[in-house]
Amino acid sequence: MHPDLTPPPAEALLFDWDGTLVDSVEANYRAMSRAVSAVGLDLGKEWFFSRTGISSAEMIELLVREQGVTPAASLDDIVATRDMFFREEADGITAHAAVLEVVEAAHGGTPMAIASGGSRAIILDTLRRLPFRDAFDAIVTRDDVARGKPAPDIFRHAAAALSADPAGCVVYEDSDEGIAAAHAAGMRVIDVRPYTGR
Repeated sequence: MHPDLTPPPAEALLFDWDGTLVDSVEANYRAMSRAVSAVGLDLGKEWFFSRTGISSAEMIELLVREQGVTPAASLDDIVATRDMFFREEADGITAHAAVLEVVEAAHGGTPMAIASGGSRAIILDTLRRLPFRDAFDAIVTRDDVARGKPAPDIFRHAAAALSADPAGCVVYEDSDEGIAAAHAAGMRVIDVRPYTGR
């Protein structure tokens, strides 16, 4: 395990999903790009990569506002289409090796949760294909809270699910929104981007 990824003593470890636990950012971009282009929206790669910490629905709403386009489909339908396209690539999603080492080392010792702005259904569908599928004590997603990242709700909910004090939690993240959310929740953060190729 890389020394910079070794968690300090903690009550619980909380892991973001996309880009942190799994190498899914390119697959997410392709799925989102296909879904929004079908309804007249343009998704620039740089624009997408700078906002990977927010949910699909929030990203689409932001695109609609910025581009002034009224999509020919509902928000729910666009998200469902994005999810369908993503599932076509789910078998190719792999764990980030550097973060997998952290999970394997902590498994059975420190309580761990997935705390993601993604969809529960998509995470569960992808998780069952991965080597750490049984490592987590809780899974908290955007579906469980009123506000997504950068609000602290997801991380606070995950801490509560593990009966952990937020100040005793360490968060692994790969996005500016996620890091801001963790800080807003009063948690320590390890930015995985230098070790996951982002």
